[in-house]
Amino acid sequence: MKNKILTTTLVAACWLTYSACEDGKDEFLNDFTTILSFRNYDEIPLTMYRTGENTDYQLIVNKSGSALNTTASASIEIMDDATLSIYNAENGKSYKKYPDNCYSFNGDKFVEFGASDSYQTRNITLFTEKILENNERDNNFVIPFMLYNGSDSINAERKYVFVKPSVIIPLVSFGRTGYSLNTISDAAGGNEVQLNLPVDFSTDNRWTFNCEIATDETLLNAFNEENEVDYAMLPTSAYKMSNNGNVAFTPGNNTSNLDITVNRSLLSYGNFVLPLRLTDCTSQYFHVDEANNTCLFGVSYVPDESKLHKVVLTKEMISIHPNREVEGSVAEMLDGRYDTYYHSDYSVEPGLPHYIQVALPESHTALMFEYQVRHSNNNGAPQRITILGSMNGENFSKIMTITDGLPTQKSEKYKSPVLVGKEFKHVRVRVEATPANNSFAFAEFSLHVN
Repeated sequence: MKNKILTTTLVAACWLTYSACEDGKDEFLNDFTTILSFRNYDEIPLTMYRTGENTDYQLIVNKSGSALNTTASASIEIMDDATLSIYNAENGKSYKKYPDNCYSFNGDKFVEFGASDSYQTRNITLFTEKILENNERDNNFVIPFMLYNGSDSINAERKYVFVKPSVIIPLVSFGRTGYSLNTISDAAGGNEVQLNLPVDFSTDNRWTFNCEIATDETLLNAFNEENEVDYAMLPTSAYKMSNNGNVAFTPGNNTSNLDITVNRSLLSYGNFVLPLRLTDCTSQYFHVDEANNTCLFGVSYVPDESKLHKVVLTKEMISIHPNREVEGSVAEMLDGRYDTYYHSDYSVEPGLPHYIQVALPESHTALMFEYQVRHSNNNGAPQRITILGSMNGENFSKIMTITDGLPTQKSEKYKSPVLVGKEFKHVRVRVEATPANNSFAFAEFSLHVN
């Protein structure tokens, strides 16, 4: 009985050893085996840049195992459509083979290892324009390689390489897009003020090329309409663009500035915009980034605060919306006391925005306002304020919306920057958000104009 058990055990051990050899799992354990494999295997994403140059990729074949001092050889095959189709079916893939004109294999496909060699390399040149052309049709193309016909073992798990390139088209774009505010004031010395707008290149730059920038007034018209403002075009006589809007890039230079020199002596106080569009790039391989190719370069010319004077406000100069005093009064935000206040009507639906409106005896182009939060409660502290101006008290245009720096605590004070707009005789201070969101309160309010 014992002999039968021993015989059965030996047979089972032999069978397991044979199975391990068959599936290759013990190939690293065989003292007499040399194993060949791709160092990088399976799908290999490869990023290429469209620069007018081709891209090289290096295949590396390793020799491993315990008998490293032996010779070995194998062949690198580029899989044909039939072989790739079989691989796809067996592995749940849907790869397609790039046409032959998309790449070239450099060197001998037969790879030989001397006794002292641990790896061999072969280069593949990928033709960028052809790769891009095919990627635009289908994003599942690969260059499929396999190791075969080896003089020794080939690692079954590392015998395939699928190079999957993607082509990135380098882009030029404005470093600042949308409305970009630049403030100049009387405090600066000299009439000419140099401002700049960066233009960026999206990858490491090894080339020399230029970008062209032009003004586009339609951008300003759309901005004014969308934002309910009435900003003016920066007069052509009041500025100069460096190199007439031509920005040069040189190798190693990923950002280049467009310099804009503004002569403030040729401006009145106000908000101006130079609407710019990045129109062209002299390299046929680089593109203008259509998502970041415009900038409304704002120039706000403001007087120094010392040139403003405080308006002596009376309750007769101020109108309110909603038009009802329910808690405190208009006069109480003008009385110089922090413990009294004006509170807008919180019973009106749907709530904010509410405003106070000041009628001035003369027209102005610049203002600054101050207020103090109610001493006993901060529910009415403004979180968003829009300042508007008008000549007739009926047709208003936005001067600025303020959200940053507004006080949130009881009795805190706020002082605005100097704001400018088109000529106005009426100023509307519109509160659009508070913690309560149905009203606002000012303990004190004052206004300064030029």
